[in-house]
Amino acid sequence: MDNLSNNTVNTKLSPAPPGLILAGLLVWGWQTQFMIYAIAIGLLLELPLFIKWRIDFSDKDTNQLADLSGVLFFILTIYVFVNYSFQGIYKILELLPFVLLLLMLVQCYGIQNGIKTSALFISIRRLGERAGPDILYTTNIGMPYVFICLISASSGNKYSDYFFAVCVVIIGWLLLTQRTKHYSKTTWFTSVVFVIFFSYLTQNGLQQIQNNSEAFFLKLFEQYGWRSTDPERTSTSIGSLGRLKLSDRIIFRVKADKPSPTPLYFRETSYSTYEYGSWRNPKVEFDIIGKTPGKNEWRLNKNKLDKETMDVAIYLQDQSAIIPVPDNINSLAGKDLIQLETSVYGSTRIEAREGWINYRLGISDHDFVEATPTPEDLGIPPNYKTDFEQIAVKLGLYSKSQKEIIKSVQQYFKDEFYYSITQNHRYTKGQYLSRFLFKDKKGHCEYFATATALLLREAGIPARYTIGYSVQEYSNWQGTYLVRARHAHAWLKYYIDGEWHNMDTTPSVWAPMEAEDRTILEPLMDLFSWLRYKTTSSDIESDTKSNADWMLWMLIPLGAYLSWRFYSKQRVEQNNNRDTIHLEFDRYGTDSPLYPLIKQIEQEADHRQAGETLMAWIKRIFPGSKADKYYELITLHNTYRFNPAGNKREEKKQISDSLDSLA
Repeated sequence: MDNLSNNTVNTKLSPAPPGLILAGLLVWGWQTQFMIYAIAIGLLLELPLFIKWRIDFSDKDTNQLADLSGVLFFILTIYVFVNYSFQGIYKILELLPFVLLLLMLVQCYGIQNGIKTSALFISIRRLGERAGPDILYTTNIGMPYVFICLISASSGNKYSDYFFAVCVVIIGWLLLTQRTKHYSKTTWFTSVVFVIFFSYLTQNGLQQIQNNSEAFFLKLFEQYGWRSTDPERTSTSIGSLGRLKLSDRIIFRVKADKPSPTPLYFRETSYSTYEYGSWRNPKVEFDIIGKTPGKNEWRLNKNKLDKETMDVAIYLQDQSAIIPVPDNINSLAGKDLIQLETSVYGSTRIEAREGWINYRLGISDHDFVEATPTPEDLGIPPNYKTDFEQIAVKLGLYSKSQKEIIKSVQQYFKDEFYYSITQNHRYTKGQYLSRFLFKDKKGHCEYFATATALLLREAGIPARYTIGYSVQEYSNWQGTYLVRARHAHAWLKYYIDGEWHNMDTTPSVWAPMEAEDRTILEPLMDLFSWLRYKTTSSDIESDTKSNADWMLWMLIPLGAYLSWRFYSKQRVEQNNNRDTIHLEFDRYGTDSPLYPLIKQIEQEADHRQAGETLMAWIKRIFPGSKADKYYELITLHNTYRFNPAGNKREEKKQISDSLDSLA
């Protein structure tokens, strides 16, 4: 606490110790891959320690630069969220040191060595002359900037003991400069070591709790089938696609040589085993497809030619991901791709850079060859065996040929069932598939595909459950097909005559029905998605950098203009010692009527020690009941001194009245 024996105290935040801002920036650069920028900014902000001149920034100049920082932050926020969706918050945290750079330059090179609160808060600026010294004052933002650098560094998501140790050093460095002399160095050091040890244990404990919680809920979701579709884990649960259908978000874009009159099916993978509401596959290895020499191209069958091509744009959150492709894929080309792999269940996995990528699909006359049927492709869960036997008998499937079976099953679901997105049965161990077949007779694509696959298996035809997307919404103004989350779809593949064939028994009205529930904000979100795609994607064949680079080039004229403005301002000579250029600003609380009494008591009794609170000091020099009469007065003083929301004039009057009654 400040020594209250002086009538005027420094009400600003203390400046950051020399070198600490540079240290904070280096940690930020280390964790976020911005090291070159961190070094340049750090040296620029520490340079005023070694020069004597300062720039005479007016309040108007500071306000304009603060407003410019706010505008840049707003543009940055929009840009980041358009490009990174909900994960953009971490990217914004990474870039905060850039956002506050202009204000730090004004503080370090200005004569006031601080920033007025009117520049930081427009609400204070609008008060004009009505703003009192309790809210209008100059404060040093150096130490907050250091902490912002550490917070931004943590967004790098690189958990390591080294990062923790570096943060401890910087914070310990800062605390050491602020250490009160009231306590010994041994006491201070012991306390800091204890806090560091406790913090380290807490951090590891929280990470362990997080890991255990994730494992627990993963098992819970696996048991009750609430997981979302995840081809990497070789399983998907009934209901996962239904939840996707509630979203209008654009997943990928397809630009075909010519529009198709019927929906195109882009699948992610097929599944063979069904139990407890989940479709699963055995763990399989992916086969690496060789790259065509001298080209950014991968061909699944080198003996077949591409009949037509499609350009696809998709957003990747990870460098490795399974992508939706048509059954008759023959080749894949694009400079963003690194590797192509396929599995026997029809999955296509790529390695590429994160973000929006573009690639070209080559289509042939024949479907990609999947693995031949296994015993799992004829399996039916025991709890549903009787149900499908009953339906098979009803339709006479046991006495029909394979092609007749296909026609009968298609007609059965067409005549007796209808589409509904509503999900009333969540628990996968319940017999809700039986309810779909015999009671409700309504559901979405997952129910239709599952029931159809199991019914075909009962009739002796191998079948697999398949998930992917139905490509059918064409955007005239963008000239591409838009594939949204609600276009996620499930169908099945059946095996006859030595080949796998697609079959979709879901009523065709499902897409128009879901489109009717789209939000009114869909056009606006489509525009943002299109801007995100245009500013971050690259060409399929070109080696040019991302289109977003133009934004970095725009910073060059902005930097040149600001440098000219700084250079043209009047410069004044000042001492380069930071401690001698602090300006004191009075504010409400520093003119408390209690200060004269404190000064008088110090002259008559004993001086307060550094770091000693008023209550502790009064209790020490006035033992017993004599100190009680000061307690209420000190409480009023502390309220007036430190409560920013109080009525200062009324609180000051209460202190004066209490002093009068004390006399």
